[in-house]
Amino acid sequence: MKTIEAIGKDLHEALAQGMNKLGVIQDEITYEILSQNETETKVKLTIKEPRQYLQTITNYILTNMGFKVAITVSKDEQGYTVNVRTRHTDPLLIGKNGENLWALQYLISRITRRFYSNIKILVDINGYRQHKNNLLRKKAEAIARIVLQTGREMALDPMTPREERIVANKINELKGVKMYSIGRGANRTVIIAPAGENKE
Repeated sequence: MKTIEAIGKDLHEALAQGMNKLGVIQDEITYEILSQNETETKVKLTIKEPRQYLQTITNYILTNMGFKVAITVSKDEQGYTVNVRTRHTDPLLIGKNGENLWALQYLISRITRRFYSNIKILVDINGYRQHKNNLLRKKAEAIARIVLQTGREMALDPMTPREERIVANKINELKGVKMYSIGRGANRTVIIAPAGENKE
């Protein structure tokens, strides 16, 4: 948590001096008046703690884009999850294949890492990611069952690296099947095969 002290002829000037040094807006900080008289005010500015900071920054970005949102921030062993709840604007914020959502997460992460360099952030819109991840796991399990029944490998639709990791984690939980890939980049194909086969 970053803290600095600043001095000005009044509170407004002292805050302006401090925010200029930090490169922030007032929503990003809390402050304490250390001393004040007729000619000088001294303040201590502190960057908000991560949970509050993430909520503030996400709200600032989206409200200035014209969205009406409600934001909750939770923390677990994976890091911080910022869940944005909206009405009627989910498709616009999510974008095709989640592209807008990834862009929003990238922007929030870059801003936050100015002060919290090791923070891990996941941004979600009305539980979109959780819902999609659950669908991926169910699809992987269904394909694995077919592979077990037929003894034949099956190729999956193209996926992002993150989606691939979700599927891989699910396949690792199942007995009798494995996952491997062939090709690279846009030509990369992920395959679920019987565990006895050795084509990796």
